[in-house]
Amino acid sequence: MNLPYALSEIRHHGLDRTWWRKRFLTHVVSRYFTGIGRPVSDPITEEDWDNLIILDACRYDLFAELFEENSLPGMLEKRQSVESGTPGFLSENFDDEQFDDIVYVTGNPYVNTNLPDKTFHAVESVWKDGWDDDLQTIHPATMANRAMEIAENYPNKRIIIHFLQPHTPFVGDVTLGQRDTFAIREQALGDTDATTRHRTPFEMLDAGEVTQEEVWGAYRSNLEFAWPAVNQLLNELPGLTAVTSDHGNAMGERAWPFPIRVYGHPLGILIPPLTEVPWLTHTNGDRKEIVAEPPEIEGQEIDEATNERLRMLGYAE
Repeated sequence: MNLPYALSEIRHHGLDRTWWRKRFLTHVVSRYFTGIGRPVSDPITEEDWDNLIILDACRYDLFAELFEENSLPGMLEKRQSVESGTPGFLSENFDDEQFDDIVYVTGNPYVNTNLPDKTFHAVESVWKDGWDDDLQTIHPATMANRAMEIAENYPNKRIIIHFLQPHTPFVGDVTLGQRDTFAIREQALGDTDATTRHRTPFEMLDAGEVTQEEVWGAYRSNLEFAWPAVNQLLNELPGLTAVTSDHGNAMGERAWPFPIRVYGHPLGILIPPLTEVPWLTHTNGDRKEIVAEPPEIEGQEIDEATNERLRMLGYAE
């Protein structure tokens, strides 16, 4: 520990309760959950699927609520994610292994920056060239169309399709927390000057600026925004398709056994709102005949400076 730095931070943030809570979550609560308090989880690599749709930051009860009113093809169950944030989800599921039978179609830059090259047979980085500058995210239809192209080009590979929705920004019919730039993407593209981080709706909720009802309504609307694209893929992708999430979002629930409230999705806080995720399965026709082949290199690189900048931006605690 750098003691002078720690003392400087304490002097600077002295009476900021949000800062103190985040430090406590990071240095105490997360160590408990990733140690003796780790719940039993369901790694996606141990599940059976030909195609896997990941809805970023979609908690189970949100998905189940919308599914009850606007059902999708298939049967819905609940699973326990391995982590409470995308970097941990990727690390716990894929680190130190090679998946020569998977093509990863991703709207999330962490797949490129946080995993070694040759982790997958190929990576399709939609976040690079499919970006919507007006929305400051990737339109779900763009992800679905690219996923169908990849499925046709790689008929004997398992396909992962990692949507950004319902992760912020909330850009459905009910909007909240819009931004004019997405520094995480710009940093991953190499723009070292992109440092602006916008507060999330969950941080706004923590500050008392919005209500739970407002955040939940916008969160749900963002999932509704992606619903037609998910429905399209379930109906058109061949084989067994599963729909899940990497993690959820907390809206002030307590991190029991610690009586401390949690907002958003800090890493290592393995409480139900963050780790209970949907698992919807549906089969079209025959199962795929999966073949593992040597990787096609797209240019994945581990960039420690980029990773540190992403952490400083607050995407990961």
